[in-house]
Amino acid sequence: MLALIRKPGPERSKKYAAIAEMPLFYTDASALMKMARKEEESAALRAFLGDADVIGSELLLTELPRAARRIAATDSESQLEPLLERTYEVLEKVALQPLESHLLIGAGALTEPALRALDAIHVISAVAARPIDAFVTYDKRQAAVARLAGFRTLAPGAD
Repeated sequence: MLALIRKPGPERSKKYAAIAEMPLFYTDASALMKMARKEEESAALRAFLGDADVIGSELLLTELPRAARRIAATDSESQLEPLLERTYEVLEKVALQPLESHLLIGAGALTEPALRALDAIHVISAVAARPIDAFVTYDKRQAAVARLAGFRTLAPGAD
């Protein structure tokens, strides 16, 4: 199940992503949590990602475990430890864009006033990861800004 997300190897640099065999998708927490737990769009997302390379911001190292804890606290069918284990398995398969100060400054400079801080960091991290084939998110506000930044946005199973 989780083997569908593959961490890009050294042969897959951002510089050569456009000519590589596998597509490269930027993913945010809204998408990756669907890989860690069963949600309505989970099967479609797994099928869509297939053997693609997946990249995301180091911000995911905080966002995904926090989301898992919120879910376990509010959903009686979700047990924390198994959910955290699956969350960390998903994270191990994602190439992480380092969260550097110039990205944080760039995220702060985005002009869309309704864009939340964490979403701005994801959008600017995707800009830094270019070229990517698409920005995968289930967050409509974030998707709108990603499109303004020139990205094709996808939400498999929800589109």
